[in-house]
Amino acid sequence: MTTQTEEERSGASILLQALRREGVDKIFMVSGTDYAAFIEEKVRDHSLPDFVIVPHEITAASAALGYSLGGKLGAVAVHTVPGTANSLGIIANAFTSRIPLIVIAGRSPYTEEGSTASRNLRIHWTQEARDQGGLVRQYVKWDFEVRRASQMEVAVMRALQIARSEPQGPVYLVIPREVSVERSSSRRVPMDPYEPGPSPSALRRIEELIRESEKPAIITWRAGRRESWYASLQRFAEKLGAPVLHYVGEVVNYPSTGGMALDRLDLSEPDLLIVVESEVPWIPKKVRVNAKVIKVDVDPSYSYIPYYGFRCDVCLQATPEALDMVRVDARDKWRDEIKERVEKRREEKAKELERLRSGKKIHPRLLSHLVSKLGGVIFNEYPFNPRYANLSYGQYFGDLSEGHLGWSLGAAFGYRVATGREVIATVGDGSFIFGVPEAFYHACASYGLPVLVVIYDNGGWLASAEAVDEVFPEGLAKAKSLYPGADFKRYNIGETVKAFGGYFRLVEMVDEVEESLREGWRSVKAGQIAVVQVIVERTR
Repeated sequence: MTTQTEEERSGASILLQALRREGVDKIFMVSGTDYAAFIEEKVRDHSLPDFVIVPHEITAASAALGYSLGGKLGAVAVHTVPGTANSLGIIANAFTSRIPLIVIAGRSPYTEEGSTASRNLRIHWTQEARDQGGLVRQYVKWDFEVRRASQMEVAVMRALQIARSEPQGPVYLVIPREVSVERSSSRRVPMDPYEPGPSPSALRRIEELIRESEKPAIITWRAGRRESWYASLQRFAEKLGAPVLHYVGEVVNYPSTGGMALDRLDLSEPDLLIVVESEVPWIPKKVRVNAKVIKVDVDPSYSYIPYYGFRCDVCLQATPEALDMVRVDARDKWRDEIKERVEKRREEKAKELERLRSGKKIHPRLLSHLVSKLGGVIFNEYPFNPRYANLSYGQYFGDLSEGHLGWSLGAAFGYRVATGREVIATVGDGSFIFGVPEAFYHACASYGLPVLVVIYDNGGWLASAEAVDEVFPEGLAKAKSLYPGADFKRYNIGETVKAFGGYFRLVEMVDEVEESLREGWRSVKAGQIAVVQVIVERTR
C-alpha cells in the first residue's frame, strides 16, 4: 500500500532516511560540492547512515563492494562526473561479478541563479555532462537522475529492489544539488527484491541427462556467493559423486578439504558437465568439450556479454538452491575414483610445498600456503593460489570477472567494516599501486580497522608477460626473458604505510617468510596496519 507523509523534508533527508529504513547503515563517501545538504542533514540527525570517508573513488567504491561481500548492502557516494569516472572500473567489477552496489552521484547544479543551490563555481559549468548516466550505463542494472524531491523515495526503493534482485549488481542514482535541498513529502512504495525460480520441465530434463551419465562433473565460479548456495552445491556434489572444478573460484564454492574438491580434470573425460554460476567454464581454443552441458544460473545466457558461444543443452534459470530439487542417484564408482585423484593431488601438493621450502627463491605457491595458515579472510587480486590453502565458506574473495585492478585493498577494508573479521589482502605489485594505497591506509587508520597486506612482488605485469609467451611462443621476448612494457623497476612500494603508523617489512629469503607474515599478523591484531612485501619468483 502506498502511503503519503505530510511532513516536508529535503531531498537529501528523504534519501538518507529511506536508506536507513531499508538497512543501509554506512555510505562510503568521497565528498564534493554536491553533498552540502547530505552533510547538513547528518549533523541534524545522527541516526542517519554514517558517512565513511575514503579519500579516493577507487578505494571508496571498492570498500562499498567489500561491504556487500560482507553480507550488507554497500553504498558509495561520488562527486559528479570526475568521481563517477574514477569509480567506473569498480562498478564494472560489481556488475560482471553480480555484487549489489548503490552508487550515488552528485550532479552539477542545473540552475545559474535563483537558489542557494545554484551554480557558484566555475566547474559547475564544465563538469556538466550531456548524459551523465551514459558514463556507466553499460555496467549498471539501472540508472536514473532524480528530477524532483518528490521522486526521491520511489527512486531509492527502486534502486534497492533492482540492486538486490538476481542477478544482483550495481545501480546508479544521480542527485542534482537543487533536488537535494528541495523540500517535499515522501511517498513510500514497498518494492521487494526477487529471484528466478526453477522451471519444473527443465528440472525433469536435467534429471534425465543425469540418469544417462556415468561421469558427471561440476564446473562453478561463484556458487558460493551465498551460504545457502554453497550448502546446496555441496550436498548435490556429494550425493551425485561428481567432482567440483574451481571449488575455489571467485569465492569458495565447495570446501577445500571435501572429497570432490578436484584441482583439474581433462574435460574430454566427463560425459556430462553441470555448470553452476560460471560465465566462462572453459577456454574453447584450449579445450574441446563434447559432453552435454547443463547450466544452473540466474542468467544462463550472460546476456550482457555481446558474443557468447558456450553450449547449453538444458538451461535452468534459478539460483544454485534449485540443485536441492534435482533427484539424483550416486555414481559410486566415479565418486571413489575422484576421491582417489583428490587424495593423490593433495599428496603431490604437500611434497611440492616441502620442495619449495628449500628453494632459493620464494615461490608464489609456497607464499599462498603460508598466508592461508594465518587464518584471516583473504581478498586476492591475482597472485594468491587458493589451491594451496584449506578454505571453506566465506574465507576467500578473488578474481572479479571484469578484471579492473585495484579493488582488493578497499574491499578488504569494507569487508572489515561490515563484519569486524580480520582480513588479509594479497596483491601483486601492480594491483597494489592501482588500489591507491594511501587512500586505503587513511581509511584503515582513521577508523581503527587495520588489514594485513601481502605484496607478491614479481617485478612487473606477469599477465602481460604471459600474454607475450602465448601469442609468440617462439618469440625473442620469451627466449631472452625480456618484456619491455611489462617490467617494473623495484622499489619498496609498501614502505609508505609507515607514514600512517603501520608496520612494513621487505622479505627476500625463503626462511624469513613465515616469521615475517606472523609479525605482520601480530601487528594487525594489535591495531596496526601491516604490509609485507615479498620478492617472489616470476611464476604462478
